Amino acid sequence: MTNKNFILLITGFLFFAGFNLQAQQTEEKELSREEQALQRANDKVARAETSLARAQSYLNEADSLKTSGETMMREAKVELKTAKEEKSALVKNYETKKKGLNREMNTDDRTERDQVRQQLRELDTKNRDEVRAADAKLKAAEKKYEKGKSNFSKSKEKQKLGKKKMKLAQKSLEEAQEGLNELTGEQEDEEIEILEEGIDQEKKEKKKNKKEKKYIFNF
Repeated sequence: MTNKNFILLITGFLFFAGFNLQAQQTEEKELSREEQALQRANDKVARAETSLARAQSYLNEADSLKTSGETMMREAKVELKTAKEEKSALVKNYETKKKGLNREMNTDDRTERDQVRQQLRELDTKNRDEVRAADAKLKAAEKKYEKGKSNFSKSKEKQKLGKKKMKLAQKSLEEAQEGLNELTGEQEDEEIEILEEGIDQEKKEKKKNKKEKKYIFNF
């Protein structure tokens, strides 16, 4: 590529870049002061609406947490009652069986006593495992109840904070909407004023034309 062609290429590129920059600046300057103010007001309303939606979502989460807490506590109460009844029945059954085996120990037959001792050991082992399982159910039900109680308590705090968020968001939206309404109202007033001026001017032109026609006719 010769120096002449290179210079022509660079010149063309600079001209094209300058043209694009000028076009971009022209586009940026398209909005008037009133239009920019209106755009800012609309943006403010949009932000306020977003804050309001977030506050509502926060309250919805609080309601969900409350429902979850109430459900868990209600279910845990039933599970606690069932687990306690099962444990009580196990203890009662164990004591009854052990009492019967202890009576069988009162025998002179050594072989029978050894068999009863074995049965007592098996009974103790079985009872220990069953009671351990019942205690695990009780512990799980108690843990579930405490978790539900905690969720319910958290929901109250969340609702209180959510209501504050909602109140602030509603106030912001009202203020933003009022600002937007003022701007749109002013624009409407200006448009009406311009329209009225145009009508008055048209009337004046018609009146002037009539006078000119009358003058020409009289002349």
